Amino acid sequence: MTTYTDPLVGPVNWTRVIAGGLAAGAIVNAFEYAGHRVLLDDAWTAAFAALGKIPKGWSTYIPSNFAVGILLVWLYAQLRRRYGGGSKTALRSGLAVWVVFWVIPMLAIMPLDLFPNSLLAFVIGLGFVDANLAVLLGAWLYKEA
Repeated sequence: MTTYTDPLVGPVNWTRVIAGGLAAGAIVNAFEYAGHRVLLDDAWTAAFAALGKIPKGWSTYIPSNFAVGILLVWLYAQLRRRYGGGSKTALRSGLAVWVVFWVIPMLAIMPLDLFPNSLLAFVIGLGFVDANLAVLLGAWLYKEA
């Protein structure tokens, strides 16, 4: 019996995925904090006030942003088998994660008219920047096993 070995499947260096992912998550957290709590704080406060709410619970995003960072680097590790290592492959990972975690959710919220579309569009743009900068750092730190 012959065993088929897929050249696109190989071991993942989980230590580097976690380390690079945590570094990437730190970038996402830094940009999201600067964007939402510094630049957009007044806009978010006004948007929530229009709903009769007070914005709170922002700290719950911190661990999820680290998980996004780990996902960015894990996806990069998977894609590099197909496309090779480097920034172009990293940006493919960043684009995919950005679409799933920023574009789709914000576009889904827009028709509900809960928040100003300009605010949600800024969130999409901010996510594009931080996801791609984060994955570039994570990919730079990642090495195969």
